[in-house]
Amino acid sequence: MSVKILLYTLLKQIGIFLVVSFLVFRGTFVESDSLGLNLSTGVSLLLSVILWGIINLHTYWLIPGYLFQRRYKKYIIYLSCLVGFMLTAMVGAICFLGQYYVIPEQMQRLNSDLPFFLLINALALILYFLAFSFTIFLHRWVAYQQRLNELENISIQTDLNHLKDQLQPEFFSRILNKVRTLLGEDGEKASLLIFKLSRLLRYQLYESERQQVLLGDDIDFMTDYMKLEKLCNPEFNFEVNILNEVRYIQVPPLLFMPVMEYVIQTTVCGENGKGENIRIDFQMEENQLRFICTYCLRKKESLQVAPAFDKLRQRLDLLYPGGYQLKSGYNDEALCTIGLMLEL
Repeated sequence: MSVKILLYTLLKQIGIFLVVSFLVFRGTFVESDSLGLNLSTGVSLLLSVILWGIINLHTYWLIPGYLFQRRYKKYIIYLSCLVGFMLTAMVGAICFLGQYYVIPEQMQRLNSDLPFFLLINALALILYFLAFSFTIFLHRWVAYQQRLNELENISIQTDLNHLKDQLQPEFFSRILNKVRTLLGEDGEKASLLIFKLSRLLRYQLYESERQQVLLGDDIDFMTDYMKLEKLCNPEFNFEVNILNEVRYIQVPPLLFMPVMEYVIQTTVCGENGKGENIRIDFQMEENQLRFICTYCLRKKESLQVAPAFDKLRQRLDLLYPGGYQLKSGYNDEALCTIGLMLEL
Protein backbone atom coordinates (compact mmCIF):
# COMPACT_ATOMS: atom_id res chain seq x y z
CA MET A 1 0.00 0.00 0.00
CA SER A 2 1.42 3.39 -0.97
CA VAL A 3 2.10 6.23 1.43
CA LYS A 4 -0.62 8.37 -0.18
CA ILE A 5 -3.26 5.70 0.42
CA LEU A 6 -2.14 5.25 4.03
CA LEU A 7 -2.22 9.00 4.62
CA TYR A 8 -5.64 9.31 3.01
CA THR A 9 -7.02 6.44 5.13
CA LEU A 10 -5.58 7.95 8.32
CA LEU A 11 -6.98 11.41 7.60
CA LYS A 12 -10.37 9.92 6.74
CA GLN A 13 -10.51 8.01 10.03
CA ILE A 14 -9.48 11.09 11.99
CA GLY A 15 -12.18 13.10 10.24
CA ILE A 16 -14.84 10.47 11.01
CA PHE A 17 -13.80 10.35 14.65
CA LEU A 18 -13.90 14.15 14.98
CA VAL A 19 -17.38 14.30 13.47
CA VAL A 20 -18.60 11.50 15.75
CA SER A 21 -17.07 13.20 18.80
CA PHE A 22 -18.72 16.50 17.89
CA LEU A 23 -22.12 14.83 17.63
CA VAL A 24 -21.68 12.98 20.93
CA PHE A 25 -20.41 16.00 22.88
CA ARG A 26 -23.07 18.23 21.34
CA GLY A 27 -25.76 15.88 22.60
CA THR A 28 -24.27 15.69 26.12
CA PHE A 29 -26.33 13.75 28.59
CA VAL A 30 -25.52 15.78 31.78
CA GLU A 31 -25.08 19.35 33.02
CA SER A 32 -21.49 20.05 34.09
CA ASP A 33 -19.72 23.33 34.68
CA SER A 34 -16.28 21.76 34.79
CA LEU A 35 -14.10 21.67 31.70
CA GLY A 36 -11.28 19.36 30.70
CA LEU A 37 -10.89 15.71 31.61
CA ASN A 38 -13.62 14.52 33.93
CA LEU A 39 -16.05 11.66 34.25
CA SER A 40 -18.55 13.14 31.78
CA THR A 41 -15.82 13.79 29.21
CA GLY A 42 -14.49 10.25 29.60
CA VAL A 43 -17.92 8.70 29.06
CA SER A 44 -18.52 10.89 26.00
CA LEU A 45 -15.16 9.88 24.58
CA LEU A 46 -15.99 6.24 25.22
CA LEU A 47 -19.30 6.62 23.38
CA SER A 48 -17.46 8.35 20.54
CA VAL A 49 -15.02 5.44 20.26
CA ILE A 50 -17.88 2.93 20.33
CA LEU A 51 -19.83 4.76 17.62
CA TRP A 52 -16.65 5.21 15.56
CA GLY A 53 -15.93 1.49 15.86
CA ILE A 54 -19.48 0.58 14.86
CA ILE A 55 -19.22 2.82 11.79
CA ASN A 56 -15.98 1.11 10.75
CA LEU A 57 -17.41 -2.35 11.36
CA HIS A 58 -20.36 -1.45 9.21
CA THR A 59 -18.18 0.08 6.49
CA TYR A 60 -15.39 -2.48 6.25
CA TRP A 61 -17.08 -5.67 7.47
CA LEU A 62 -20.85 -5.67 7.03
CA ILE A 63 -21.07 -3.89 3.67
CA PRO A 64 -18.36 -5.82 1.75
CA GLY A 65 -18.88 -9.11 3.59
CA TYR A 66 -22.65 -9.30 3.56
CA LEU A 67 -24.37 -6.51 1.61
CA PHE A 68 -22.16 -6.79 -1.49
CA GLN A 69 -22.36 -10.59 -1.28
CA ARG A 70 -26.18 -10.39 -1.24
CA ARG A 71 -26.39 -11.97 2.20
CA TYR A 72 -29.13 -9.55 3.13
CA LYS A 73 -30.64 -11.46 6.07
CA LYS A 74 -27.34 -11.67 7.94
CA TYR A 75 -26.61 -8.05 7.07
CA ILE A 76 -29.88 -6.93 8.67
CA ILE A 77 -29.31 -9.14 11.71
CA TYR A 78 -25.76 -7.88 12.35
CA LEU A 79 -26.78 -4.29 11.69
CA SER A 80 -29.58 -4.63 14.21
CA CYS A 81 -27.08 -6.03 16.72
CA LEU A 82 -24.76 -3.04 16.21
CA VAL A 83 -27.63 -0.58 16.61
CA GLY A 84 -28.83 -2.41 19.72
CA PHE A 85 -25.34 -2.35 21.19
CA MET A 86 -25.04 1.39 20.61
CA LEU A 87 -28.45 2.05 22.18
CA THR A 88 -27.48 -0.07 25.18
CA ALA A 89 -24.25 1.91 25.57
CA MET A 90 -26.20 5.20 25.44
CA VAL A 91 -28.73 4.06 28.04
CA GLY A 92 -25.93 2.74 30.25
CA ALA A 93 -24.06 6.04 29.96
CA ILE A 94 -27.15 8.01 30.99
CA CYS A 95 -27.80 5.76 33.98
CA PHE A 96 -24.16 5.87 35.04
CA LEU A 97 -23.77 9.64 34.72
CA GLY A 98 -27.11 10.21 36.47
CA GLN A 99 -25.48 9.09 39.72
CA TYR A 100 -22.90 11.90 39.61
CA TYR A 101 -24.38 14.74 37.55
CA VAL A 102 -27.65 16.53 37.06
CA ILE A 103 -29.54 15.18 34.06
CA PRO A 104 -30.80 17.98 31.74
CA GLU A 105 -34.53 18.57 31.73
CA GLN A 106 -34.92 17.51 28.10
CA MET A 107 -33.10 14.25 28.82
CA GLN A 108 -35.31 13.66 31.87
CA ARG A 109 -38.40 14.00 29.69
CA LEU A 110 -36.94 11.48 27.26
CA ASN A 111 -35.95 9.09 30.02
CA SER A 112 -39.50 9.14 31.34
CA ASP A 113 -40.54 7.60 28.03
CA LEU A 114 -37.67 5.17 27.40
CA PRO A 115 -39.25 3.31 24.42
CA PHE A 116 -39.67 6.62 22.57
CA PHE A 117 -36.05 7.57 23.34
CA LEU A 118 -34.79 4.23 22.05
CA LEU A 119 -37.02 4.43 18.97
CA ILE A 120 -35.78 7.92 18.01
CA ASN A 121 -32.13 6.99 18.36
CA ALA A 122 -32.59 3.63 16.64
CA LEU A 123 -34.26 5.31 13.69
CA ALA A 124 -31.48 7.90 13.50
CA LEU A 125 -28.79 5.21 13.48
CA ILE A 126 -30.63 2.99 11.01
CA LEU A 127 -31.29 5.88 8.63
CA TYR A 128 -27.62 6.85 8.78
CA PHE A 129 -26.40 3.32 8.09
CA LEU A 130 -28.91 2.79 5.28
CA ALA A 131 -28.05 6.12 3.65
CA PHE A 132 -24.34 5.34 3.96
CA SER A 133 -24.86 1.83 2.57
CA PHE A 134 -26.90 3.16 -0.33
CA THR A 135 -24.20 5.71 -1.15
CA ILE A 136 -21.44 3.09 -1.17
CA PHE A 137 -23.63 0.63 -3.04
CA LEU A 138 -24.49 3.25 -5.67
CA HIS A 139 -20.82 4.22 -6.05
CA ARG A 140 -19.86 0.58 -6.46
CA TRP A 141 -22.67 0.00 -8.98
CA VAL A 142 -21.58 3.01 -11.06
CA ALA A 143 -17.96 1.82 -11.00
CA TYR A 144 -19.09 -1.68 -11.94
CA GLN A 145 -21.17 -0.40 -14.85
CA GLN A 146 -18.26 1.71 -16.10
CA ARG A 147 -15.94 -1.27 -15.88
CA LEU A 148 -18.53 -3.45 -17.60
CA ASN A 149 -18.86 -0.93 -20.44
CA GLU A 150 -15.08 -0.78 -20.79
CA LEU A 151 -14.86 -4.57 -20.95
CA GLU A 152 -17.69 -4.69 -23.49
CA ASN A 153 -15.93 -2.11 -25.64
CA ILE A 154 -12.66 -4.01 -25.35
CA SER A 155 -14.43 -7.26 -26.16
CA ILE A 156 -16.21 -5.77 -29.17
CA GLN A 157 -12.99 -4.21 -30.44
CA THR A 158 -11.17 -7.51 -29.98
CA ASP A 159 -13.90 -9.35 -31.83
CA LEU A 160 -13.80 -6.82 -34.62
CA ASN A 161 -10.04 -7.16 -34.95
CA HIS A 162 -10.40 -10.93 -35.17
CA LEU A 163 -13.29 -10.68 -37.59
CA LYS A 164 -11.55 -8.31 -40.01
CA ASP A 165 -10.97 -10.61 -42.89
CA GLN A 166 -7.37 -10.65 -43.95
CA LEU A 167 -6.06 -11.54 -47.38
CA GLN A 168 -6.28 -15.25 -47.94
CA PRO A 169 -3.02 -17.27 -47.96
CA GLU A 170 -4.00 -18.75 -51.33
CA PHE A 171 -3.92 -15.25 -52.79
CA PHE A 172 -0.36 -14.63 -51.59
CA SER A 173 0.67 -18.05 -52.83
CA ARG A 174 -0.64 -17.34 -56.35
CA ILE A 175 0.98 -13.89 -56.47
CA LEU A 176 4.37 -15.10 -55.22
CA ASN A 177 4.36 -18.03 -57.62
CA LYS A 178 3.53 -15.64 -60.44
CA VAL A 179 6.36 -13.31 -59.38
CA ARG A 180 8.79 -16.22 -59.27
CA THR A 181 7.74 -17.22 -62.78
CA LEU A 182 7.95 -13.68 -64.17
CA LEU A 183 11.37 -12.93 -62.72
CA GLY A 184 13.02 -14.94 -65.50
CA GLU A 185 10.58 -13.89 -68.21
CA ASP A 186 9.30 -10.35 -67.64
CA GLY A 187 11.10 -8.41 -64.91
CA GLU A 188 9.00 -5.29 -65.45
CA LYS A 189 5.75 -7.15 -64.92
CA ALA A 190 7.20 -8.88 -61.84
CA SER A 191 8.13 -5.46 -60.41
CA LEU A 192 4.60 -4.23 -61.05
CA LEU A 193 3.19 -7.23 -59.18
CA ILE A 194 5.49 -6.60 -56.22
CA PHE A 195 4.59 -2.88 -56.18
CA LYS A 196 0.84 -3.55 -56.17
CA LEU A 197 1.22 -6.26 -53.55
CA SER A 198 3.18 -3.88 -51.30
CA ARG A 199 0.34 -1.33 -51.60
CA LEU A 200 -2.16 -3.94 -50.48
CA LEU A 201 -0.03 -4.98 -47.53
CA ARG A 202 0.58 -1.39 -46.48
CA TYR A 203 -3.13 -0.62 -46.53
CA GLN A 204 -3.96 -3.80 -44.64
CA LEU A 205 -1.32 -3.20 -41.97
CA TYR A 206 -1.95 0.48 -41.29
CA GLU A 207 -5.34 1.65 -42.60
CA SER A 208 -7.21 -1.42 -41.42
CA GLU A 209 -6.36 -0.53 -37.80
CA ARG A 210 -8.58 2.54 -38.02
CA GLN A 211 -12.25 2.36 -37.06
CA GLN A 212 -13.43 4.22 -40.15
CA VAL A 213 -11.90 4.82 -43.59
CA LEU A 214 -13.11 6.48 -46.77
CA LEU A 215 -15.07 4.10 -48.95
CA GLY A 216 -12.98 5.34 -51.88
CA ASP A 217 -9.83 4.00 -50.22
CA ASP A 218 -11.47 0.63 -49.71
CA ILE A 219 -12.61 0.61 -53.34
CA ASP A 220 -9.05 1.36 -54.47
CA PHE A 221 -7.83 -1.53 -52.33
CA MET A 222 -10.34 -3.92 -53.90
CA THR A 223 -9.49 -2.63 -57.37
CA ASP A 224 -5.77 -3.28 -56.81
CA TYR A 225 -6.64 -6.70 -55.45
CA MET A 226 -8.57 -7.59 -58.62
CA LYS A 227 -5.85 -6.12 -60.84
CA LEU A 228 -3.39 -8.48 -59.23
CA GLU A 229 -5.77 -11.34 -59.94
CA LYS A 230 -5.97 -10.25 -63.56
CA LEU A 231 -2.17 -10.13 -63.83
CA CYS A 232 -2.08 -13.70 -62.59
CA ASN A 233 -5.04 -14.79 -64.69
CA PRO A 234 -5.60 -12.71 -67.87
CA GLU A 235 -9.01 -14.34 -68.39
CA PHE A 236 -10.30 -12.73 -65.21
CA ASN A 237 -12.33 -9.58 -65.98
CA PHE A 238 -14.01 -7.13 -63.64
CA GLU A 239 -15.88 -3.85 -63.68
CA VAL A 240 -16.38 -1.39 -60.81
CA ASN A 241 -19.11 1.26 -60.97
CA ILE A 242 -19.35 4.06 -58.40
CA LEU A 243 -22.54 6.13 -58.31
CA ASN A 244 -23.71 9.16 -56.33
CA GLU A 245 -20.31 10.21 -54.94
CA VAL A 246 -20.05 7.36 -52.46
CA ARG A 247 -16.24 7.57 -52.31
CA TYR A 248 -16.37 10.02 -49.39
CA ILE A 249 -18.57 7.91 -47.13
CA GLN A 250 -16.93 6.61 -43.96
CA VAL A 251 -17.10 2.83 -43.54
CA PRO A 252 -15.21 0.22 -41.47
CA PRO A 253 -12.08 -0.95 -43.31
CA LEU A 254 -12.08 -4.09 -45.47
CA LEU A 255 -15.82 -4.53 -44.92
CA PHE A 256 -16.55 -5.82 -48.43
CA MET A 257 -13.44 -7.95 -48.86
CA PRO A 258 -15.07 -11.25 -47.73
CA VAL A 259 -17.54 -10.91 -50.60
CA MET A 260 -14.74 -10.11 -53.05
CA GLU A 261 -12.56 -13.00 -51.95
CA TYR A 262 -15.49 -15.41 -52.04
CA VAL A 263 -16.54 -14.30 -55.52
CA ILE A 264 -13.00 -14.39 -56.94
CA GLN A 265 -12.30 -17.77 -55.39
CA THR A 266 -15.56 -19.11 -56.78
CA THR A 267 -15.05 -17.77 -60.30
CA VAL A 268 -11.28 -17.88 -60.80
CA CYS A 269 -10.61 -21.04 -58.84
CA GLY A 270 -13.74 -22.86 -59.97
CA GLU A 271 -14.10 -26.17 -61.69
CA ASN A 272 -12.23 -25.28 -64.86
CA GLY A 273 -10.05 -22.52 -63.41
CA LYS A 274 -11.30 -19.94 -65.92
CA GLY A 275 -12.27 -16.50 -64.83
CA GLU A 276 -15.64 -14.93 -65.36
CA ASN A 277 -16.77 -11.34 -65.55
CA ILE A 278 -17.44 -9.65 -62.19
CA ARG A 279 -19.42 -6.45 -61.89
CA ILE A 280 -19.39 -4.37 -58.71
CA ASP A 281 -21.75 -1.46 -58.06
CA PHE A 282 -21.65 1.05 -55.22
CA GLN A 283 -24.53 3.47 -54.87
CA MET A 284 -26.15 5.65 -52.23
CA GLU A 285 -29.91 5.97 -51.90
CA GLU A 286 -31.04 8.31 -49.11
CA ASN A 287 -29.32 6.91 -45.99
CA GLN A 288 -28.66 3.46 -47.41
CA LEU A 289 -25.38 2.34 -48.97
CA ARG A 290 -25.84 -0.42 -51.53
CA PHE A 291 -23.08 -2.81 -52.56
CA ILE A 292 -24.03 -5.19 -55.38
CA CYS A 293 -21.73 -7.82 -56.82
CA THR A 294 -22.82 -9.75 -59.90
CA TYR A 295 -20.90 -12.75 -61.25
CA CYS A 296 -21.32 -16.09 -62.96
CA LEU A 297 -21.53 -19.08 -60.64
CA ARG A 298 -21.16 -22.60 -62.03
CA LYS A 299 -22.52 -24.37 -58.96
CA LYS A 300 -25.35 -22.74 -57.09
CA GLU A 301 -24.47 -22.48 -53.42
CA SER A 302 -26.70 -20.90 -50.83
CA LEU A 303 -25.13 -17.81 -49.34
CA GLN A 304 -26.67 -18.73 -46.02
CA VAL A 305 -24.39 -21.78 -45.69
CA ALA A 306 -21.26 -20.35 -47.29
CA PRO A 307 -18.51 -20.53 -44.61
CA ALA A 308 -16.84 -17.45 -46.04
CA PHE A 309 -19.71 -15.26 -44.84
CA ASP A 310 -19.88 -16.40 -41.21
CA LYS A 311 -17.33 -13.86 -39.98
CA LEU A 312 -18.83 -11.17 -42.19
CA ARG A 313 -22.23 -11.61 -40.55
CA GLN A 314 -20.67 -11.56 -37.10
CA ARG A 315 -18.85 -8.34 -37.90
CA LEU A 316 -21.98 -6.75 -39.37
CA ASP A 317 -23.94 -7.74 -36.26
CA LEU A 318 -21.41 -5.84 -34.14
CA LEU A 319 -21.09 -2.80 -36.40
CA TYR A 320 -24.65 -2.48 -37.75
CA PRO A 321 -26.99 -4.36 -35.37
CA GLY A 322 -30.31 -4.56 -37.17
CA GLY A 323 -29.10 -2.04 -39.77
CA TYR A 324 -27.98 -4.21 -42.66
CA GLN A 325 -29.27 -6.71 -45.21
CA LEU A 326 -27.13 -9.40 -46.85
CA LYS A 327 -28.88 -11.21 -49.68
CA SER A 328 -28.08 -13.36 -52.72
CA GLY A 329 -30.03 -14.42 -55.77
CA TYR A 330 -29.77 -16.20 -59.12
CA ASN A 331 -31.37 -15.87 -62.53
CA ASP A 332 -31.84 -18.19 -65.50
CA GLU A 333 -28.52 -17.15 -67.02
CA ALA A 334 -26.61 -18.57 -64.02
CA LEU A 335 -25.75 -15.08 -62.85
CA CYS A 336 -25.46 -14.65 -59.13
CA THR A 337 -26.03 -11.36 -57.32
CA ILE A 338 -24.84 -10.64 -53.81
CA GLY A 339 -26.26 -7.51 -52.24
CA LEU A 340 -25.22 -5.79 -49.03
CA MET A 341 -27.28 -2.83 -47.85
CA LEU A 342 -26.12 -0.71 -44.91
CA GLU A 343 -28.14 1.85 -42.98
CA LEU A 344 -25.87 4.85 -42.37
